Amino acid sequence: MTPTVLLTRPAPDSAAFAAALTERIAVPVVVSPLMRIVTDGTLPNMDDVDGVIFTSRNGVRAYRELNGPARPCYCVGPGTAEEARAAGMPARFAEGDAVALEALIRSEAPEGRWLHLHGRHVRVDVSARLREAGIAAEGRVVYAQEAQPLSAEARALLDGEAPVVAPVFSPRSAKLLAQGEKSAAPVYIVAMSDAVASALGDWPRTKCTIAGQMDFRSMLEATVESIELAARVEGGRTPK
Repeated sequence: MTPTVLLTRPAPDSAAFAAALTERIAVPVVVSPLMRIVTDGTLPNMDDVDGVIFTSRNGVRAYRELNGPARPCYCVGPGTAEEARAAGMPARFAEGDAVALEALIRSEAPEGRWLHLHGRHVRVDVSARLREAGIAAEGRVVYAQEAQPLSAEARALLDGEAPVVAPVFSPRSAKLLAQGEKSAAPVYIVAMSDAVASALGDWPRTKCTIAGQMDFRSMLEATVESIELAARVEGGRTPK
């Protein structure tokens, strides 16, 4: 049976990943975002802010929607930095998680006032940890991550017999997926990190692969490998 890829990221990110994936391998894709990103917040007087900190592309998009001015910024990874640079902001980036981002900022100890723009749900209080290191940083909510149920198409996919490959990019997405009904289909999870894999709890899956690094390219490579594995194990042919 040919595997189908289930993408549960917010719509813009799922679309970008699907486009990159189908350039690499011919595979059916179902997009069913488990979260909808809504700009929700205000910016302070940015005249007093020297730089901004982004831990996701969603923060950059919300900042643009709120008409934030171009400022130097630190970003969690290369994808977020790419989004920031497209908005005209000089960007430096870490290797994909908040801990690495914090370490980068601590090592450079930038002067001035820094603003971490994030969603309502956060795992690490970056600004608080930076303040402990003597860096003038504060956090600001600029978007909400509203949970959504899986679509009927996605639910039918998980209730079927054909293999499903599901890249999961964040612990929150993993928790939302695990809160749904158990899957009858053989599911091959591709987790962006150990934390993402742990957040799935005991949600049933045939295999869970953790990406080599916490970035878009590593997730893409691991997803392609999982598609090929699922096709072999489940008795189908590898998509050409």
